[in-house]
Formats: sequence, C-alpha cells, structure tokens
Amino acid sequence: MKKLILLPFIAVLSGCAGLEQSEPAPPEQNKPQPVVVIDDSDDFCLVSPDQEEFAHQCDFLHWAGIWLSADKTSWPDRKQAIANLGDSTSDLLKKILLSLPVDTPYQDRLRAQHWLNILKPKLQSNIAPLVETMVIAPNNEMLELESALVVLNKVNAEQAQSSEALKEELEAQRKKLEELLEVEATLMDKNRGNQQ
Repeated sequence: MKKLILLPFIAVLSGCAGLEQSEPAPPEQNKPQPVVVIDDSDDFCLVSPDQEEFAHQCDFLHWAGIWLSADKTSWPDRKQAIANLGDSTSDLLKKILLSLPVDTPYQDRLRAQHWLNILKPKLQSNIAPLVETMVIAPNNEMLELESALVVLNKVNAEQAQSSEALKEELEAQRKKLEELLEVEATLMDKNRGNQQ
C-alpha cells in the first residue's frame, strides 16, 4: 500500500526534475539596426546654408506645420496653392509637402516625385535618409499601388468585355441550334407524312 502512495509522488518529482534540467532556448539576439543621426545642434537645415539660403530652411517645425496643414486641406485648394508657387527650393519643398496627402491624384503625385528628384541632391547628407524614409519611399509605394490598381482595372474591364462577347456568341449559337432543331423537326414531320 505504501508503494502505491509513493509511486505518484515519485512520478511528480521526476517530472519536475526533468523540467529543471531542460535549459530554456536562448533569446534571439536582435541585430543592431543602423542608426541615422541628425545633427543634435539647434539647426535642422534641409539644405546647407552655405549652399543656398531661404526662409525657414533650418526650421523643421515650419515644414512639419505645412505638411500637417496640407493633410487637412482639400485637394482643389492645395492644387491652387501649388499653381501659385515658383521653382525655388523653398517653393519646391512647399509643392512637395502639399502633394503628400493621400487624396492627391496620381499625375500630381507623379509630378511631386519629379520635384523630389530635383530637390534630393540639394539635401544635406544627414537629412537625406530622413526624407527618403518619410517622404520618398511612401510616395513611391503609393505610386506603385495606384499603377497596379490602374492595370488591374484595365484587365478587369478587358475581361468584362471578353465575357460579354462570349455571352453574345453563346446566345447566337443557341439561336442557331434552335433553328437547326426546328428544321430537323420540320423534316421529320414531312418524312412521317410521306410514309403514311
């Protein structure tokens, strides 16, 4: 009887011992990600002041404010504002920021991509990765998605036309078959009448 009581107790202890001996899997080491450091000085200049000077070029909050305001402004109003701007670096920046919201039509977004390409060589080297991550890459992705959507719509339209053409052809074939069946029925009726 004592052996029967000890057996479950021994089984539990040996199970616990087995758990203690197994070592947990080592946590995966996170690979260090490259860190982009933006100057920790007070100036946050998009374009180096010794290369070109314009109002607010070192004022990140000014440009972020334009971006946020653009996101709350309708596309027709932004389009008019873009039309009133020139080709200076400051105006190009404004045009780009006014073109970033998601309701910007494809062609205008594509034009903004062209402005980004003009502006990119002028950017300070420490700012270029930030602009690439926050502006250029998302804009490119949206352009690609919109292009894919246009292609899919075109394919769907072609398939719908093809399907409609097949339906029409099927209907024409059905009518021909009915006509042939009527001719066959008429011929069979005549043959029966001749045999009688």
